[in-house]
Amino acid sequence: MRGGFGAIVSVEVHGGPEAAERVCDGTRIWVHTTSLGGVESSLERRRRHALEPHVVPEDLLRLSVGIEDVDDLWRDLDQALRGSGA
Repeated sequence: MRGGFGAIVSVEVHGGPEAAERVCDGTRIWVHTTSLGGVESSLERRRRHALEPHVVPEDLLRLSVGIEDVDDLWRDLDQALRGSGA
């Protein structure tokens, strides 16, 4: 089964911005990038820069689903969340 629907999902990670960064660093398939326009699945932690609006939660992750196998994406995200302490 393939992803391929181009969905964008936002989630807040339990454990604050540090846990959100660990999730980003802990994925192997998801690409940690600010560009959400490719065919690969990507994620980014919002509010990493001082000029971003303070209404954006520091632990917010934005995920863009690409064309990889959906089960592989779930497994990768699950192991990153478990490893982050989130």
